[in-house]
Amino acid sequence: MSEKNQMGETTLKRTLTLPLIIMFGLAYLAPTVVFNYYGLFTPSTGGMYTLSICATAVVMAFTAYSYTQMVKAYPSAGSAYTYISKSVQPHVGFLSGWVMLVDYLLLPMICYLLLGVYINEYFPMIPVWVIVIIVALIGMVINIVGIKTASIVDTIVTCAAIGFTILFIACIVRYVTDGGGSGTLFDPSAFYNPENFQIKGILSASAVLCASFVGFDAVTTLAEEAKEPEKVMGKAIMGVVIGAGIIFAIVAYFSQIAWPQAYANIEDPDTGIFELFPHIGMSWLGTIFFIIDNCGSFVCALAGMGAVSRILYGMGRDNILPKKFFGKLSPKFQTPVNNIVLTTIIALTAIFYQDNVMGAASLVSFGAVCGFFMVNFSVVGHYIIRGKERGASAMIKHLVIPVIGMISLIVVFYFIETPAKILGGIWLLVGIVYLAVKTKGFRQLPPEMKIEE
Repeated sequence: MSEKNQMGETTLKRTLTLPLIIMFGLAYLAPTVVFNYYGLFTPSTGGMYTLSICATAVVMAFTAYSYTQMVKAYPSAGSAYTYISKSVQPHVGFLSGWVMLVDYLLLPMICYLLLGVYINEYFPMIPVWVIVIIVALIGMVINIVGIKTASIVDTIVTCAAIGFTILFIACIVRYVTDGGGSGTLFDPSAFYNPENFQIKGILSASAVLCASFVGFDAVTTLAEEAKEPEKVMGKAIMGVVIGAGIIFAIVAYFSQIAWPQAYANIEDPDTGIFELFPHIGMSWLGTIFFIIDNCGSFVCALAGMGAVSRILYGMGRDNILPKKFFGKLSPKFQTPVNNIVLTTIIALTAIFYQDNVMGAASLVSFGAVCGFFMVNFSVVGHYIIRGKERGASAMIKHLVIPVIGMISLIVVFYFIETPAKILGGIWLLVGIVYLAVKTKGFRQLPPEMKIEE
């Protein structure tokens, strides 16, 4: 049965429960990404990949808390765009949403590209572009059918990724207890080694890893499709951050104790994880990882397309973007079909960017960090400035914690690669020009923006 509002318009269907929402967020994170980054960040952090992950998780926890506060106030699709528009200022909200579109729009592209390149390595007779087109079209169909269907697929593959993670850790435990690697399961140097410690290396890795935690933001885009959103959304947001931080840190730690000198001996950073498997005498893990990782990349793209299509829907519904296109839902599927198709087209540009995956990853981080900063600020705007809350509890929850989050993100932003900052700045400038034209030099509010005083 289709759900309609009082005006007879098709609305998003509330079908998602807390477990499905958390799995959606974890899928968006792509649980296997910690393995993909192993070869890149183990050398750059001097073997303290675990420390960099923990630092990132702490920074993200402050921002995630701010999200829990804002989703209580505005349980609607649109995520950061909605929060900032209604708590700070609609023009600023638009620009925040515009910047965050970078990470949402590019993440499926990156996932499909990685999937295409990896499969091509095993089956070189199949061109990368053919693989990208096939998986992108499959992802489009699944998202059009409905977010619940996508969430079920996400759940299956995410559980498989977690299963592989458990198997991987079990193999390393056996390897280390038999005298391999560090020879002990409790090696503090795998977390912090003062001989190799360099703050720049740790924070530079964190600047890219921030994009790996975007799943908790993606969760908020499902607020209008969640059952009892006021009860489950906050739990889902913190559950995704905490769950991801624990999983990532454990994998990084055990990888380090399995091969303590990996930071100095990895030959090819892009495929470093495939060097670890034979090092511990378990090359067969590489085949399993190949299958799980590609499936993980697919569901990450699937979740990314689902999230960005709903952000575009939120912006279209408010007529910031053309409403007839972006703010339209399919009467049959109750999903934003136009936005899903557009996102798929953008994802298909992956075939032109085979040599610049890390540059795109840094650009994703640019959008995420900027958006996260503004969400923290929106908490202050909504509760302290507009709401005029006072008292010790309110100051801690709605001022101190968000400000710590903002300061942390400023530090992380400093370590984002310069090219990503330049490209991100250009994207922001385009957004400013578009908004200026749309609002006649910012003299008008964005059309049909419903501001709650």
